[in-house]
Amino acid sequence: MRPGHGGWRGLVHVALWTGAGVLVALVVRDALGGWAAAGAGLALYNRLNRSATFDNETRRRIFDQVRALPGVCIADIASSVGVSHSTASYHLDKLVEFSLVTSTIDGNKVRFFVNGGAFTEEERRMLAVLDNAETRRVLDAIVKNPWCYRAELTALLGVSSPTVNWHLDRLEAAGLVIENKTGRNRFLYADKRRLNDWLATLLKKLRETTYDATGLEALLEASRAPPV
Repeated sequence: MRPGHGGWRGLVHVALWTGAGVLVALVVRDALGGWAAAGAGLALYNRLNRSATFDNETRRRIFDQVRALPGVCIADIASSVGVSHSTASYHLDKLVEFSLVTSTIDGNKVRFFVNGGAFTEEERRMLAVLDNAETRRVLDAIVKNPWCYRAELTALLGVSSPTVNWHLDRLEAAGLVIENKTGRNRFLYADKRRLNDWLATLLKKLRETTYDATGLEALLEASRAPPV
Protein backbone atom coordinates (compact mmCIF):
# COMPACT_ATOMS: atom_id res chain seq x y z
CA MET A 1 0.00 0.00 0.00
CA ARG A 2 1.41 3.41 -0.94
CA PRO A 3 2.02 5.94 1.81
CA GLY A 4 -0.51 8.73 1.92
CA HIS A 5 -3.63 10.00 3.57
CA GLY A 6 -5.70 7.06 4.91
CA GLY A 7 -2.88 4.56 4.22
CA TRP A 8 -0.14 2.95 6.32
CA ARG A 9 3.12 4.85 6.64
CA GLY A 10 5.15 1.89 7.79
CA LEU A 11 5.05 -1.75 8.79
CA VAL A 12 7.46 -3.27 11.29
CA HIS A 13 7.75 -6.89 12.43
CA VAL A 14 8.69 -7.33 16.08
CA ALA A 15 9.92 -10.76 17.20
CA LEU A 16 8.74 -11.93 20.59
CA TRP A 17 10.49 -14.97 22.02
CA THR A 18 8.51 -17.76 23.63
CA GLY A 19 9.52 -21.16 24.91
CA ALA A 20 8.29 -22.73 21.70
CA GLY A 21 10.14 -20.40 19.34
CA VAL A 22 9.59 -16.99 17.81
CA LEU A 23 6.16 -15.43 17.65
CA VAL A 24 5.95 -12.55 15.20
CA ALA A 25 3.64 -9.71 16.16
CA LEU A 26 2.83 -6.95 13.75
CA VAL A 27 3.22 -3.42 14.91
CA VAL A 28 1.88 -0.88 12.48
CA ARG A 29 2.13 2.84 12.18
CA ASP A 30 -1.07 4.46 11.02
CA ALA A 31 -1.62 7.50 8.83
CA LEU A 32 -1.73 9.77 11.89
CA GLY A 33 1.78 8.79 12.86
CA GLY A 34 0.84 6.79 15.99
CA TRP A 35 1.90 3.25 16.75
CA ALA A 36 -0.67 0.51 17.35
CA ALA A 37 0.16 -3.03 18.42
CA ALA A 38 -1.64 -5.90 16.75
CA GLY A 39 -3.66 -7.12 19.73
CA ALA A 40 -4.18 -10.59 18.34
CA GLY A 41 -0.46 -11.23 18.21
CA LEU A 42 0.14 -10.11 21.78
CA ALA A 43 -2.87 -12.03 23.06
CA LEU A 44 -1.55 -15.16 21.38
CA TYR A 45 1.84 -14.55 22.97
CA ASN A 46 0.24 -14.44 26.43
CA ARG A 47 -1.85 -17.55 25.79
CA LEU A 48 1.19 -19.52 24.67
CA ASN A 49 3.10 -18.53 27.78
CA ARG A 50 0.21 -19.49 30.06
CA SER A 51 -0.09 -22.84 28.32
CA ALA A 52 3.65 -23.49 28.30
CA THR A 53 3.87 -23.01 32.07
CA PHE A 54 2.38 -26.50 32.54
CA ASP A 55 5.10 -28.09 30.42
CA ASN A 56 7.03 -28.18 33.70
CA GLU A 57 5.91 -31.18 35.74
CA THR A 58 6.79 -29.61 39.10
CA ARG A 59 4.83 -26.46 38.27
CA ARG A 60 1.80 -28.49 37.24
CA ARG A 61 1.91 -30.45 40.51
CA ILE A 62 2.17 -27.22 42.50
CA PHE A 63 -0.85 -25.79 40.65
CA ASP A 64 -2.81 -29.00 41.36
CA GLN A 65 -1.91 -28.65 45.04
CA VAL A 66 -3.24 -25.07 45.14
CA ARG A 67 -6.44 -26.16 43.42
CA ALA A 68 -6.94 -29.08 45.84
CA LEU A 69 -6.12 -27.09 49.00
CA PRO A 70 -7.35 -23.48 48.74
CA GLY A 71 -5.32 -21.17 50.97
CA VAL A 72 -2.30 -23.48 51.14
CA CYS A 73 1.05 -21.90 52.15
CA ILE A 74 4.44 -22.21 50.47
CA ALA A 75 5.86 -24.45 53.21
CA ASP A 76 2.97 -26.92 52.91
CA ILE A 77 3.19 -26.89 49.11
CA ALA A 78 6.93 -27.58 49.20
CA SER A 79 6.43 -30.46 51.66
CA SER A 80 3.56 -32.05 49.70
CA VAL A 81 5.24 -31.78 46.29
CA GLY A 82 8.64 -32.78 47.65
CA VAL A 83 10.65 -29.72 46.63
CA SER A 84 12.58 -27.01 48.48
CA HIS A 85 10.93 -23.83 49.70
CA SER A 86 12.84 -21.78 47.12
CA THR A 87 11.77 -24.10 44.28
CA ALA A 88 8.12 -23.90 45.32
CA SER A 89 8.38 -20.12 45.61
CA TYR A 90 9.90 -19.84 42.13
CA HIS A 91 7.14 -21.84 40.46
CA LEU A 92 4.42 -20.03 42.41
CA ASP A 93 5.84 -16.73 41.19
CA LYS A 94 5.50 -17.99 37.61
CA LEU A 95 1.93 -19.13 38.20
CA VAL A 96 1.07 -15.73 39.67
CA GLU A 97 2.83 -13.98 36.78
CA PHE A 98 0.53 -15.64 34.26
CA SER A 99 -2.57 -15.07 36.42
CA LEU A 100 -3.13 -18.76 37.06
CA VAL A 101 -2.76 -18.39 40.83
CA THR A 102 -3.42 -15.48 43.19
CA SER A 103 -2.16 -14.86 46.71
CA THR A 104 -3.60 -13.47 49.95
CA ILE A 105 -1.46 -12.11 52.78
CA ASP A 106 -2.23 -13.63 56.18
CA GLY A 107 0.05 -12.11 58.80
CA ASN A 108 3.52 -13.48 58.10
CA LYS A 109 2.15 -16.08 55.68
CA VAL A 110 1.21 -15.97 52.03
CA ARG A 111 -1.74 -18.14 51.05
CA PHE A 112 -2.44 -19.24 47.49
CA PHE A 113 -5.66 -19.79 45.56
CA VAL A 114 -6.51 -20.59 41.95
CA ASN A 115 -7.10 -17.27 40.21
CA GLY A 116 -10.66 -16.76 38.99
CA GLY A 117 -11.76 -19.71 41.11
CA ALA A 118 -14.76 -20.09 43.36
CA PHE A 119 -13.53 -17.83 46.17
CA THR A 120 -13.89 -14.07 46.27
CA GLU A 121 -11.14 -11.96 47.84
CA GLU A 122 -13.19 -11.51 51.02
CA GLU A 123 -13.83 -15.26 51.21
CA ARG A 124 -10.11 -15.91 50.78
CA ARG A 125 -9.31 -13.61 53.71
CA MET A 126 -12.02 -15.23 55.83
CA LEU A 127 -10.75 -18.74 55.08
CA ALA A 128 -7.21 -17.64 55.95
CA VAL A 129 -8.39 -16.49 59.40
CA LEU A 130 -10.49 -19.58 60.12
CA ASP A 131 -7.85 -21.99 58.84
CA ASN A 132 -5.90 -21.44 62.07
CA ALA A 133 -6.99 -24.03 64.66
CA GLU A 134 -6.16 -21.81 67.64
CA THR A 135 -8.09 -18.89 66.17
CA ARG A 136 -11.07 -21.21 65.75
CA ARG A 137 -10.68 -22.34 69.37
CA VAL A 138 -10.82 -18.74 70.60
CA LEU A 139 -13.87 -18.04 68.44
CA ASP A 140 -15.55 -21.26 69.61
CA ALA A 141 -15.05 -20.23 73.24
CA ILE A 142 -16.63 -16.82 72.57
CA VAL A 143 -19.56 -18.41 70.71
CA LYS A 144 -20.20 -20.73 73.66
CA ASN A 145 -19.57 -18.04 76.29
CA PRO A 146 -21.07 -14.81 74.95
CA TRP A 147 -20.27 -11.57 76.78
CA CYS A 148 -17.10 -12.95 78.33
CA TYR A 149 -14.15 -10.61 78.83
CA ARG A 150 -10.49 -11.03 77.85
CA ALA A 151 -9.15 -12.15 81.23
CA GLU A 152 -11.99 -14.68 81.54
CA LEU A 153 -11.25 -15.96 78.04
CA THR A 154 -7.55 -16.32 78.89
CA ALA A 155 -8.35 -18.43 81.96
CA LEU A 156 -10.93 -20.47 80.09
CA LEU A 157 -8.50 -21.40 77.32
CA GLY A 158 -5.43 -21.74 79.52
CA VAL A 159 -3.25 -19.54 77.33
CA SER A 160 -1.41 -16.24 77.78
CA SER A 161 -3.01 -12.84 77.33
CA PRO A 162 -0.78 -11.94 74.32
CA THR A 163 -1.85 -15.16 72.60
CA VAL A 164 -5.54 -14.43 73.15
CA ASN A 165 -5.09 -10.83 72.03
CA TRP A 166 -3.36 -11.92 68.80
CA HIS A 167 -6.23 -14.20 67.83
CA LEU A 168 -8.83 -11.65 68.89
CA ASP A 169 -7.22 -9.04 66.65
CA ARG A 170 -7.63 -11.40 63.68
CA LEU A 171 -11.23 -12.19 64.53
CA GLU A 172 -12.19 -8.56 65.09
CA ALA A 173 -10.53 -7.52 61.82
CA ALA A 174 -12.60 -10.17 60.04
CA GLY A 175 -15.78 -8.87 61.67
CA LEU A 176 -16.47 -12.17 63.43
CA VAL A 177 -15.99 -10.93 66.99
CA ILE A 178 -17.13 -7.63 68.50
CA GLU A 179 -15.86 -6.09 71.74
CA ASN A 180 -18.53 -4.06 73.47
CA LYS A 181 -17.17 -1.34 75.74
CA THR A 182 -19.47 -0.39 78.63
CA GLY A 183 -17.79 1.94 81.05
CA ARG A 184 -14.58 0.28 82.20
CA ASN A 185 -15.79 -3.16 81.14
CA ARG A 186 -15.19 -4.79 77.76
CA PHE A 187 -17.25 -7.79 76.76
CA LEU A 188 -16.76 -10.06 73.75
CA TYR A 189 -19.40 -11.64 71.61
CA ALA A 190 -19.57 -13.25 68.17
CA ASP A 191 -21.61 -11.98 65.26
CA LYS A 192 -23.39 -15.32 64.77
CA ARG A 193 -25.35 -14.29 61.69
CA ARG A 194 -22.19 -13.22 59.88
CA LEU A 195 -20.35 -16.31 61.08
CA ASN A 196 -23.12 -18.66 59.95
CA ASP A 197 -23.31 -17.06 56.52
CA TRP A 198 -19.56 -17.23 55.94
CA LEU A 199 -19.20 -20.80 57.20
CA ALA A 200 -22.12 -22.05 55.10
CA THR A 201 -20.66 -20.41 51.97
CA LEU A 202 -17.13 -21.63 52.59
CA LEU A 203 -18.20 -25.20 53.36
CA LYS A 204 -20.28 -25.37 50.20
CA LYS A 205 -17.35 -24.27 48.05
CA LEU A 206 -14.83 -26.47 49.86
CA ARG A 207 -16.78 -29.61 48.96
CA GLU A 208 -15.15 -29.45 45.52
CA THR A 209 -11.67 -29.66 47.08
CA THR A 210 -9.70 -31.96 49.41
CA TYR A 211 -9.55 -29.29 52.14
CA ASP A 212 -10.16 -30.73 55.63
CA ALA A 213 -13.20 -28.75 56.72
CA THR A 214 -13.79 -30.66 59.99
CA GLY A 215 -12.88 -27.65 62.13
CA LEU A 216 -15.18 -25.33 60.17
CA GLU A 217 -18.05 -27.81 60.41
CA ALA A 218 -17.64 -28.03 64.20
CA LEU A 219 -17.59 -24.25 64.45
CA LEU A 220 -20.77 -23.97 62.37
CA GLU A 221 -22.51 -26.50 64.63
CA ALA A 222 -21.44 -24.54 67.74
CA SER A 223 -22.62 -21.25 66.27
CA ARG A 224 -26.07 -22.68 65.54
CA ALA A 225 -26.55 -24.11 69.03
CA PRO A 226 -28.27 -21.97 71.70
CA PRO A 227 -25.97 -20.48 74.36
CA VAL A 228 -25.39 -22.65 77.43
